[in-house]
Amino acid sequence: MYRPVVLFQRKGPFLEELDKLGIEYVIWPEHEFENIGQYGISVLRSLKLLKQKKIDAIHMNYFGWRPAEVMAARMLGIPVIVHMHVVLQSPPPYLKYVHTLIANSAYTRDHSFPSMPACDKRVVYCSVELERYDRASDIRSELGLTPENVVVSFIGQIKKIKGIELFIQLADRLRHSGAWFLIAGKCRDPDYPEEQFLREIADKGNIKYLGYRGDIQNIYKTSDIVVVPSQWEEPFGLINIEAGACRKPVIATRVGGIPEVIKHGENGFLVEKDDLDSLAEYTGRLIDDKALGMKLGDNGRGRVETYFTDAPIRQLEGIYNELIGSR
Repeated sequence: MYRPVVLFQRKGPFLEELDKLGIEYVIWPEHEFENIGQYGISVLRSLKLLKQKKIDAIHMNYFGWRPAEVMAARMLGIPVIVHMHVVLQSPPPYLKYVHTLIANSAYTRDHSFPSMPACDKRVVYCSVELERYDRASDIRSELGLTPENVVVSFIGQIKKIKGIELFIQLADRLRHSGAWFLIAGKCRDPDYPEEQFLREIADKGNIKYLGYRGDIQNIYKTSDIVVVPSQWEEPFGLINIEAGACRKPVIATRVGGIPEVIKHGENGFLVEKDDLDSLAEYTGRLIDDKALGMKLGDNGRGRVETYFTDAPIRQLEGIYNELIGSR
């Protein structure tokens, strides 16, 4: 049994959840990097905190943060774990004091720090809480849709790198299919402002823009098909396992770590990132064949249950046990 202590730079809404769970947290502002005197004080503060809280291991969830804490941990012989959520090329100097790097996919692991092949880099996939998706509701009536409508969804941040433009092209290509195309997410791309996005979908009669949704599990439940048309090397892609948790087939681009989640022909289909023809072909196939979509969705749920729920947690616990036991 572990006793977590979570450090935050500032107060935020997530602290309420930790209070409900009874998890201890500390507001720990970011320290001064450039002033050597202040840095030394930060190391001393870190030593005091680690001793006071009886810390056995440090798990840093953002790379490049808090080298003073790493130095303090090294002085006390406390193992440090760093979690990589994106590919990182240039290792900072203090990386030599880190015991283990955890990557969210084999792609992230294999493409990070190529100059350090001997570094202990391990893969621990992201996990998803099934209960949230099992409680989801179909909200077609709220959205003006019927049970007979086929619903194809794009879920996530509205950015060019997320493939929103390709999704709009897909909706236009399949405008005579009878399917509805939902877009759920917030515009977050300075190079693709909301005004431009809204202009591009204004004349698309088969697209419904829902904006940001706090009940995203209900959007998955309402969907028949989820499209993940990423245009960058997506390190993992949470959308893929969230869709699987809701038994939805996924059509995604073959980029980054996505092929580690989506197996072509098993729980969805993979296409090249600029291949609108194949994207439209597979989407059209699932629009016409609901039984195939249900089969792929069930397979997706099976993969999520096997690889993306408890397994990553047990794996992470094993790493903790290994590092703490070796002190």
